[in-house]
Amino acid sequence: MEVKIEMKNKLLTLVIPVLTVFLFTGISSATPLEDITHHISNDAETSLNISNADDMILITNAGSARYSNTTTEDAIQTVMETVPIKYSKIFQMNQPDHDPTFTFAVKNSKGYYARKYTVLQSGEVLKTPVVYIGLDMTENQFQQAKANLGYDVLSLLSAWNAGAPSDLLKVAAWTGNVSPGLIGAYSASKQFMANYPLTSNATSYHVIVSTGGGDDDLPMFFMDSTPLKWVTVGSDTFYNFKSAYTDDSHENIYIRWDSLSRTGVMFYWTLSDMTYNGGETLQGLIKNAQCIGMLATNPSALYKLLKATNIDYQTFKTLWDTGIDSKYISSIPVTPIEWISTVSVIPREEYSAMYASGINAVMVANRALQAAGFEPLDSDDLLITSAGYSETQGISAGAIDGIISATGIKFKNIYSLKRGTQTPLWYVFVKKPDETTGPLHAVFVDGNGAIRPVTYGGTQFNVFDISAVNLAGATGTEGYQKSLAVASTYGYSIPQYAQQDYYIVSLANQWAYAMPYEFALAATGGGCPGSGLAQGYVLANIIRSWLPLSDGQYYAYIGVPAHCKEQVLMEVLGLSAARGNYFTTGTRTASDASAVGIAIRWDPVKNTGKAILVSYNKDAVNAIQPASNSYYKTMYWALWYITQAFPGKELYGTVTSAYSIAKSVTLTSGEFKSLIAASDPVSYIKDFEDVTAPSLNVRVDDSTLYMDINEEGTIFYSFDGRTWNVYSAPVKLGKHVKTVYYYAVDLAGNAHKVGSISVPENQAQNTPEVSYGSVTAGKASVISWIMKRIRSDDSSAVVEEVTGQGTSSPVNPAEHPGSASSSWFIPVYAAIILAVGGLGMYLFRRRASRSNEATWQPGK
Repeated sequence: MEVKIEMKNKLLTLVIPVLTVFLFTGISSATPLEDITHHISNDAETSLNISNADDMILITNAGSARYSNTTTEDAIQTVMETVPIKYSKIFQMNQPDHDPTFTFAVKNSKGYYARKYTVLQSGEVLKTPVVYIGLDMTENQFQQAKANLGYDVLSLLSAWNAGAPSDLLKVAAWTGNVSPGLIGAYSASKQFMANYPLTSNATSYHVIVSTGGGDDDLPMFFMDSTPLKWVTVGSDTFYNFKSAYTDDSHENIYIRWDSLSRTGVMFYWTLSDMTYNGGETLQGLIKNAQCIGMLATNPSALYKLLKATNIDYQTFKTLWDTGIDSKYISSIPVTPIEWISTVSVIPREEYSAMYASGINAVMVANRALQAAGFEPLDSDDLLITSAGYSETQGISAGAIDGIISATGIKFKNIYSLKRGTQTPLWYVFVKKPDETTGPLHAVFVDGNGAIRPVTYGGTQFNVFDISAVNLAGATGTEGYQKSLAVASTYGYSIPQYAQQDYYIVSLANQWAYAMPYEFALAATGGGCPGSGLAQGYVLANIIRSWLPLSDGQYYAYIGVPAHCKEQVLMEVLGLSAARGNYFTTGTRTASDASAVGIAIRWDPVKNTGKAILVSYNKDAVNAIQPASNSYYKTMYWALWYITQAFPGKELYGTVTSAYSIAKSVTLTSGEFKSLIAASDPVSYIKDFEDVTAPSLNVRVDDSTLYMDINEEGTIFYSFDGRTWNVYSAPVKLGKHVKTVYYYAVDLAGNAHKVGSISVPENQAQNTPEVSYGSVTAGKASVISWIMKRIRSDDSSAVVEEVTGQGTSSPVNPAEHPGSASSSWFIPVYAAIILAVGGLGMYLFRRRASRSNEATWQPGK
């Protein structure tokens, strides 16, 4: 059995699924993940009878997750080569800090079934039983499925068998689950785009969201409205995405702006009451399924329109400055807009036609390649395509399945480029070069199966070399002219920041240079693949080294200023606006010109986070970064980073030295809310003064003293109230010890008042646990404590919670260092050791809280 602690409705619950631990012959931590995945796939094939299934999907974090400190995209290729699953049926989760997981689900004559596999870093594999996941499941079946698969994965599987469109499932997998917010945003965003499409390069979408609630990632996928793209209106720059914090996490403002007329349409909405699903319950899944059904029958009932009106330039500017300010929004005069609430939101899905389109594109490209003297496409070549996102011809991922069937192109060589759904369908095939520098022979085939030739020097080329070497050169050079020719053929400028030709050329060259897969995820996932994105990859790795995660911790980030780096930070750090751990001011400047952003390592157990304001010395990098005057200017800088300045490269240390921590602080959840609500987060951090005393978790179990502090600091303990010791590890208590005194000091010098805990005579018995409380230094107060007892005779491992109060003891603390020169950050959790097929798991965790802040956490 496995004990898992999960955050549910902002409370911890104890879930005990029945798992099997199995070791394949000869497998260890040194075994390649592809070998392990091959065995997993065979096991799934046998236990789920995949080959005879009517339908199947795979939900996995492979690619994002790491194994042996390496990305795991090749594991997906192994699955595709072992079981009959198509590219369009694979849904990737953005979970870079999780162990690799593979959840196979099938539909057959008996219903819907699933099995989940988790690959531990040791090489051991946890697999669940095969569980039933049909919407007609009983409460007992639901509890079994939830315990084994986790509610998030179960919500995805449930939506799949409820008939959710595949584009919804794609976003849901990246976000992490299917929620009422996601379903409502699917309807609202699709209807907004249908009523107000982008008609020229002067039109653009801009979104303001209240972070969290599951609804905020949809615009990034469907509207190409991301925090790293912008339009310029006069002297003002408006980004496409801004987050705010409001009491209603489902509030959204969608704007279509026309830069020529300097007017726009504002659509202010939230979720309707009928989307509430009752939490992570069986009823919640059923309600989700009902809402998914309404996408086809009554989509406008899934959201509540709060205000819709035409807006002028000043209103647009004020909205962007103030965010979701209900008082200001109510003052905006209403000019009625045209709105069709019955417009369909589910795109047509003609899989066979799309599959055939992909095969036809390969045939057209191969004829062009062979006519130019090249070999046909094979598994090592590259596909860059809008298929998977473009919906002008319906759901288009099936075209990629057709291409794979005709060429065998590998999963990691398929660049399905995140574009707005209104982008036309196209395919660019690139032959693998002999050298990283090229040549890169490319063929552009449009969605109708016609080649778009590059016209250069009066000649049309169906196959053209788009390598950086061939396109290099300043204005007037041959390379520059070739670049203009490529831009003319590959370009698409609705909206103006689409930069389609740049993405294609830059991605192809970075692929040739073997860019890291997690960087490629960002480059194809909406991030502009230039120097800004490359800097973001460096920054993400720096943040991981400055703020390493322990079990259960996660990152949050505030993008101020917003920049091309945002997408790679989201991919590498596991950030999501919908999940509530990505925020951005949506501005290109900050009050401190050297500021890059604010990174937070949040601990849901301690309910505190360490926040760092990161500064960047741009001049230091510019001094070593080579000059570039070619047409695709920033692509050359990105290639420089990949070859010279990425992790493991010669100049990585030099580049990282340009980044520094301007300030580091510890935040409670209340202080974190104040930070994200601040109009200027940079100034908030710079002016922040920590005056809150630390909190402690103290318990005695099996004659051993366990202590933990909720932030960086030093813990002191004493057996007599006079002689004090620094706590650094669990302390075995002698039989003579009857009372333990304790206090702590954080790095800012704030002191926890001295407290005490009695040691019971029966040392082997679990004792009351003094939890993280709100003890203020220098003030008379009490320590709240929670007693948790696991009943050894209860196979369901129910946790009993009893609240009470203990008192602080009036003893004298030791003289502690004025500046805490030694700090300890040692989480110690209550012991729950259960046999899992020979595997002991020590996973019991406690949630910390500070006064009046126990019910809210970022990212939850």
